Amino acid sequence: MNGASVLVVDDEESVRTSVAAILRSSGYEVIEAEDGERALQMLDRHDVQVVILDVRMPRLDGIGVLDALDEPPAVVLMSAHVLAADVRARIEEKVVSFLQKPVPPRRLLDEVAAAAGHAS
Repeated sequence: MNGASVLVVDDEESVRTSVAAILRSSGYEVIEAEDGERALQMLDRHDVQVVILDVRMPRLDGIGVLDALDEPPAVVLMSAHVLAADVRARIEEKVVSFLQKPVPPRRLLDEVAAAAGHAS
């Protein structure tokens, strides 16, 4: 359908696989990573237009991933937790949108489509 490549990063396997399945069913190419360290490895090896990034993860969290990337692809930050205002201000240039978990599938698809448009 649209063919954009998306990296889904979440330490909760059920969340990661369900988000990936929703995106694949809408024509996205999807790769997955279970934490921030793995996400950085994947970004080095793959051309990705959009990253769906969980905030709280072991090893390296979503904020650490953003800090490690000078020019990240379009990032949709996803979390069940509210970000502190100072953290949000520090990363807002690198984030296209912020989604509060749980995310309805239609909203997820709309945000990823907007992010993919932002990336091109």
